[in-house]
Amino acid sequence: MRALVEYSVRGWPEAQGIRRCLSDVERCSIGAQAPERIGFRLSYGEVFDNLEKRLRELSEDGGTILGYVYPHSPLELLLAHGITPSLVSTRPNAQGGFEASLQTFSCSLTRNLFSQRSNGGLSFLSGILFPSNTCDSLHNVSDVWRRRFSEDMIFRLTYPAGKLGDDSIQFLAEELRILSQSLKEAYGCPLSMDTLSAAVNLVNGFREAAQTLYSCRIVDPSVVPYFEVARMARDFLSLPSADAVDRISSSANAASEILEKNGQLTLAKSLRQELLEATLRGDGIEVESDVPRILVAGGMVEPTVVACLFKGSDKIGGQVVVLDLLSFGFKTAFTPLVDLAGDPFVAISRSILGAPSEPTQEGLPERLEFLKRVLSRLSIDGVVVCEQSFCDPDQFEAPPLLRAASEVNVASLRLPIDPEVSDRSRLEGRIESFIETLQGGAR
Repeated sequence: MRALVEYSVRGWPEAQGIRRCLSDVERCSIGAQAPERIGFRLSYGEVFDNLEKRLRELSEDGGTILGYVYPHSPLELLLAHGITPSLVSTRPNAQGGFEASLQTFSCSLTRNLFSQRSNGGLSFLSGILFPSNTCDSLHNVSDVWRRRFSEDMIFRLTYPAGKLGDDSIQFLAEELRILSQSLKEAYGCPLSMDTLSAAVNLVNGFREAAQTLYSCRIVDPSVVPYFEVARMARDFLSLPSADAVDRISSSANAASEILEKNGQLTLAKSLRQELLEATLRGDGIEVESDVPRILVAGGMVEPTVVACLFKGSDKIGGQVVVLDLLSFGFKTAFTPLVDLAGDPFVAISRSILGAPSEPTQEGLPERLEFLKRVLSRLSIDGVVVCEQSFCDPDQFEAPPLLRAASEVNVASLRLPIDPEVSDRSRLEGRIESFIETLQGGAR
């Protein structure tokens, strides 16, 4: 990684909420005035290549980029310190370099990231934020990383294992204060309420738009392909900016206009609130479609890769996946908005801990009940349970998820995926076969 440089937030436009991370980002409008169903042709490799190119340009321009690994990282806090938080992506061509350093139980995600660094990658990062108290692989790789690459700046944020409550909120709030002080000492940019407020507005804007888009697609998945939803979310998580929010907001507005013309917008709004409150009740929504409705469940599996697998195997297009419950998809989008009234660290802590829980956290019975409500209420025909290869939390959680789907008479498929997608043809074949089995029973 390159040497650390001091970087401060400059020129925060009040109307935008936060400065644009790049000055010349091409806007991608999908017609808020005249909504259309538009598909995009980029592969997941091209998506990551384009993002990395932009991150390198930002780094060369003097920007401070802090990579993060865990989905529920405090993006608002990092942005307020003048730092660009960037979700570190796994790469298909990252192989070798981890064997001499990582424990044998390390998951494929940490192996991939470690291999990238061992082979000279991730040089545009000024440091990495690792989670602690989540899973063994993520906890231990930060210690190994610090010893193997002593020149790198490593930060750690410890999460409470317990459920949302006052003790957990106060614990994480104190951890966030410690992290904030560490960022100030490392990068020389103190926290201010003005920059924090602007950062909160930016992240809240992304979440509101993503929640709207997710909810609209549940009612009519054809309004925008799933791959494009995954791409826009990854775009923001990799490089948060007003431009990224504008793009996903335009897509959400276009989808809302389509549903309003069809008399379905009220249902979408209602579903959004039910998902935020995890209170899905009642009979399944009425759906008239010849296309099977599939839900993708899992943990820290890359949604863009999942979307490409479906796009590559599915003749129906990008509408077969109605919803995902993935860490970097639904669970990130449906994190509650931050309300800065009161202690800002408590506010961010409450938002993070209010997100849908992960396989790395307590609460499996609640996750299973939520899945069954989602399957029944949203009229899902099939579930694809994706798991990161060699990921203990995913592998422990997969069998109960399959059982829960069976209990509500929904067909299921278990799909182990490694970050390199080394067996892509086989994965696409299994997805294609699964879709074909659902065709006859599609609504």
